[in-house]
Amino acid sequence: MAVTCPECGGRNIRMSKYRNFFEKFLDLIGLPTMRCEDCGERWRHSLWRIREIFYARCPRCYRLELVNWEETYYHTPKSWKVMVALGAKKVRCKVCRHNFVSFRMVKGKRKWRNIDPSVTPVEETTINLKSLKDVTPTNDRQH
Repeated sequence: MAVTCPECGGRNIRMSKYRNFFEKFLDLIGLPTMRCEDCGERWRHSLWRIREIFYARCPRCYRLELVNWEETYYHTPKSWKVMVALGAKKVRCKVCRHNFVSFRMVKGKRKWRNIDPSVTPVEETTINLKSLKDVTPTNDRQH
């Protein structure tokens, strides 16, 4: 779910600059101050939704719409390479196109379980080619 402005409902938002130490502290515990660039509204947004707490979020815009990215096309810091070696996922935000790594799950991606093919019914169709030679085409058109 994308963060939207409570005043105008716009999605063109960003992190607001800190006005004091208290706002910086609130940001560290998951209550960042956001600002809508459409209407200028400023509000605090809670990141502590129980359903979404285990999923990776973009560190810039806090959205959950994420995709994977390839390491060959981008310069990655050594710390990210170590994190990927330890099991972190290479994630890119679809909206703001920010690349980052995260140990959390990516929402919306479903992994398929290995299904035993003997359990699932599979129909095999065989075509006898000899019987196709015996079939003669019919001309339905009359001139």
